Amino acid sequence: MVNQSLPTYQGATPNSRERRRIADESGRDAVVFDMDSSEASKVSLWDLVDETWTNPLERSVAMDHYLAKVVYRCSGCRETSLYEGDIKQHLVQLKTNHESHSEAELERGLAGNGEMSVICTGCGAPLSMRKNQGQKHIDRINETYQAHVKEGSIDVLLMHRYTMSPSVSMPSEVMDTITFTGKETQVHEENRSVSERPARRRRRRRRSR
Repeated sequence: MVNQSLPTYQGATPNSRERRRIADESGRDAVVFDMDSSEASKVSLWDLVDETWTNPLERSVAMDHYLAKVVYRCSGCRETSLYEGDIKQHLVQLKTNHESHSEAELERGLAGNGEMSVICTGCGAPLSMRKNQGQKHIDRINETYQAHVKEGSIDVLLMHRYTMSPSVSMPSEVMDTITFTGKETQVHEENRSVSERPARRRRRRRRSR
């Protein structure tokens, strides 16, 4: 039975920081949180790639689908795909973009909506003239490329996308290692090429009760 002398907070379940604030403002050591029934059956998962919490998910969907999801990831950034070949193509595209933007300039022109913009000569993309968007576009491409070059060797990882908590460590598998030194990329086919095969869901073993 709930102690009726305790203040009761109603509404969506707040996070731990909010719960502490509510308890402090109440002047009591404890507060009863009366959760919405719609929220009680939901759970948030930790995204291992984006390093953020997901929006609340139905518990059954989170446990049976999201926790079983595996993806291929570039070890040099947050690029992911269901296909291993897409990560290799991502690295090829980084080199292509860098080459086309190494001497790119910004020219004034009209965007499709008729507004004045700057046009990147490296790719022809119209960019806003506000907040130096054109130069940021070029810098971002070159900085991303250089970050991968600095790594030297890029692993194509097969990993789980979600977990229950940031503190939970999930195993990953190196499918290929690609030498990325600013020259032509080299793929070490230690295992095999599965560029046309999607990442398979790994079944979670059910514990016997």
